[in-house]
Amino acid sequence: MAQNQNGVNVLVEKKRKKKKLKKVFMIIALVIAGIVAGTAAFAFYFAKGGNLPGDSVNLNNRVSILLIGTDKRPGASSYNSDSIIVASFDPKTKLISLLSIPRDTRVTLPGSKSYCKINAVPMLKGIPELEKQVTELTGIELDGYVLTNFNGFKDMIDTLDGITIDVEKDMKYETGDKEDGYINLKAGVQELDGTKALQYARFRHDATADIGRTARQQKVLTAVGKKMLQPATLLKLPELIPELMKAVETDLSLKDLLKLAGAAKSFEDATIVTQTLPGDAINLDGLSYWEVNRDAAKEVAQNLLLGKTTDKVWDSTVLASLDPEVKAHLAAPSTAAAIDIPEISGVTAPEPGAIPVTTIQTEQYSGTITWSPADSTFVDGQEYTATITLVPKAGYTLKGVGANFFTVPGAAAHNAAGSGVITAVFKALPPITSAATIDISEIAGVTPPAPGAAPVTAITVTEQYTGSVTWTPADAPFVEGQQYTATITLVPKEGYTLEGISANYFTVPGATATNAAGSGVITAVFLL
Repeated sequence: MAQNQNGVNVLVEKKRKKKKLKKVFMIIALVIAGIVAGTAAFAFYFAKGGNLPGDSVNLNNRVSILLIGTDKRPGASSYNSDSIIVASFDPKTKLISLLSIPRDTRVTLPGSKSYCKINAVPMLKGIPELEKQVTELTGIELDGYVLTNFNGFKDMIDTLDGITIDVEKDMKYETGDKEDGYINLKAGVQELDGTKALQYARFRHDATADIGRTARQQKVLTAVGKKMLQPATLLKLPELIPELMKAVETDLSLKDLLKLAGAAKSFEDATIVTQTLPGDAINLDGLSYWEVNRDAAKEVAQNLLLGKTTDKVWDSTVLASLDPEVKAHLAAPSTAAAIDIPEISGVTAPEPGAIPVTTIQTEQYSGTITWSPADSTFVDGQEYTATITLVPKAGYTLKGVGANFFTVPGAAAHNAAGSGVITAVFKALPPITSAATIDISEIAGVTPPAPGAAPVTAITVTEQYTGSVTWTPADAPFVEGQQYTATITLVPKEGYTLEGISANYFTVPGATATNAAGSGVITAVFLL
């Protein structure tokens, strides 16, 4: 039998190389999936003893990747970027930073004095120019990019069997797209498939507009990462990895991917911080842009790399920082558009002990709030009235706004026709009642799958909680020789709470059960 110079059997050597290539493939796929998730999900592989082939990877270097979500359709030659996020990984500090750049951010292309929105850069000049523009804005050097389109995004979420998201309010809007044109979501914690997750990530038809959308995109990325860390997902990685790889495009080389994999090895206890690049909405030559203070933007970006965030997303210093040449183009359009977002975000039902908000900002208007009574902190059992005064920004007007057009969550709101003065009455808050932490750890009613049995869809109700059950795979009835995972979602009854629940607190007979701290979503894997 043929042997190489070292006396090693050639067939054995081929098998070894094949196994090694398979390992490299696994690493690449896990890294790509991890980048798309924006989390350390792929660190699990290394936490269990995986190793890189070779010792050339430098684990001391920060790695920063540009994540791009687009509306690119198959065969299309032009597209815009719906989301632009810088994901930065620091193996020294075990910190993952996600910096969202609003898609309307104003930039100037090389060789042109005209302005454009940063989401149009890939179509006009290509992704390398987008990477350059992002680095100029943030001061962060990029190692490469990962891009996914709407279909790729949906496929990725569906490959993971959906994600859990707390949808903060009802969302309904028609985008006008021939495909993915309808957004229709109800408020509450729920499992979202690819289509619904895309709806959530794209929704922007409220007072926070694109700024609210960037926050939702960050929530989606974090949810994807959490889903990838679940044992049930990790067990299916050999099947999932090829599908996840189909969902993205990247310019990262094998060397780059191995470098990322090496960095991932130290992310077992990683911390994730998120930030939207602060700025303000301005109008130039009749077009609206998100304008950032270039110096402040770099400071915010560098602070984020250190784990420091700011809740000051709307930056009132922007106008003062504009170049004279740009200021010359600041003007209201010949015809101003009527404010068309009815919900006043940022003014919520008073909570005892909370400090009243006094200002709001959106791309269409700024606003001040006065409270009656003028308590420095809200007190229990008190009715409050918020008087909100809106000031339209350039390009917008209150003319044409109907009576009682504006709404305020949790309040009865009123405004006169054509007026931006809104009176919002919050009824007296109910007395604070202390809820007890759930202390029934065993989930009853979810038993090991028996061939031919029908899957249960609800747990045995207890005095403390109810719960629903979904199964993967969704066989009905169960089949012999199949491994099943039950995702159980608990709903506390009145007087009980999930706050204080520790990680992996709940148990399921016959299964390996896991849950995050403070969470009632339990993943129960029934091994064969």
